[in-house]
Amino acid sequence: MGNEALRYWFRRGGWTQLELARAVGRLGQARGYNVAPDSSRVRRWLEGERPRHPVPELLVALFAERVGRPFTAAELGLAPTRDLVATLQDFTRSDLMIKRRDVLGATAALATGAVLEGVLAGWLDGDDRATPAPALGPGRIGTAEIAEIEAATRTFWSWDAQRGGGLYREAVVGQLKAMTDLLDHSYPDPIGRRLFRSTADLARLAGWMSHDVGLQSTAQRYFTLALHCAKRAGDTGLGVEVLSRMARQMVHVGKPREALSLVALARRGAGSGLGPMASAMLTTCESWAHATLGDLRAVDRAVGAAEDQFARADHGDVPGWLSYFDRAGLEGMAALAYRTAADHRPDAAKKAEPHLADALRLRRDTYQRSNLFDVISLVGVRVLQGEHAEANRLASTVLAPAGRINSTRTFDRIKVVRDRAEADSARSDDARLLADTLTTLTAA
Repeated sequence: MGNEALRYWFRRGGWTQLELARAVGRLGQARGYNVAPDSSRVRRWLEGERPRHPVPELLVALFAERVGRPFTAAELGLAPTRDLVATLQDFTRSDLMIKRRDVLGATAALATGAVLEGVLAGWLDGDDRATPAPALGPGRIGTAEIAEIEAATRTFWSWDAQRGGGLYREAVVGQLKAMTDLLDHSYPDPIGRRLFRSTADLARLAGWMSHDVGLQSTAQRYFTLALHCAKRAGDTGLGVEVLSRMARQMVHVGKPREALSLVALARRGAGSGLGPMASAMLTTCESWAHATLGDLRAVDRAVGAAEDQFARADHGDVPGWLSYFDRAGLEGMAALAYRTAADHRPDAAKKAEPHLADALRLRRDTYQRSNLFDVISLVGVRVLQGEHAEANRLASTVLAPAGRINSTRTFDRIKVVRDRAEADSARSDDARLLADTLTTLTAA
């Protein structure tokens, strides 16, 4: 079988055996180690031989730089799989230390298919209480301290919604690192579960912020850690929400079939416990994935189903992890789905308009990035309808705050519309002006 994990990331990194051998030698020499592997030694590592110190730490550093995301030795198959808490500690520490050089590499390194299924293994299993004993003695925090942590996390979520993930991501990762140190102690079961739930929420936020700034592989890793923390806490609903964010990430990076698989996994994991509000939220993810695939009929079905599920929900009993999903969120996702479907079926653009009108009317002021997404969808609809002058007016005025949002995801969506405007610019001066306006916005 060999070292499947190392083989996978070796292929993703685009190494040859000789290149990796030489890179290990150079880095080892720079760090004061006398190591000089050759290509045959690398081949044996790939076949399952466990390299000795200091090679694992050198490989971790090299793969992190090459792929653009932090690693642990266990993730490369170079050390025994560690407990969830130890993995969190290793990953957050590595994330805070890594120098980001290649965001595109981070996107290319997303796990998919069977590899992703392996990463998420355990989500559908039974009780997760048979876990390793904490490394340290009894902890000294209680409900009051955890409540303060939860309040701080809510503040971070609010800042993310207003200003994007770029400004506060490192602060969130630092807070998460501190949380993992707390998890190294033992607690009464209710306190321990609440602490894991709080950690899951913070890891979910670290993943979402990483996704927002284009660190896609790092985001995926935080999401998977959040999922396992939610399982340790016994909070299936929170796990469902984490999987929904993983699904939206997959659609964003052009992997809609993976997104549909993640939604299906969330539904299987929740079973009969999935309420109508959470089901509506998942269905909106499906609508966007179907739109990306160009399946307008499936989009119609999903949008209709989400509306029905939302109407059946008890809006007075919404868990905190789903509080962001309101009528504006429902309408905004429907609009995004139809605008995306219009890339394949231009007649779908008109279906987006009523949903956009409702989303823009209902969107809360604190959700500035989501409001920008709605406006970007509206500009995109106007472009698809050939109304380039109106699209340029919107881009020049309503989209102006985009320059104050630290969000790669926002600019990614603007660039999609800009590319469409550039394609139309040969036959329309207004389209050329719009393309220039959007180029200026993304360069701000």
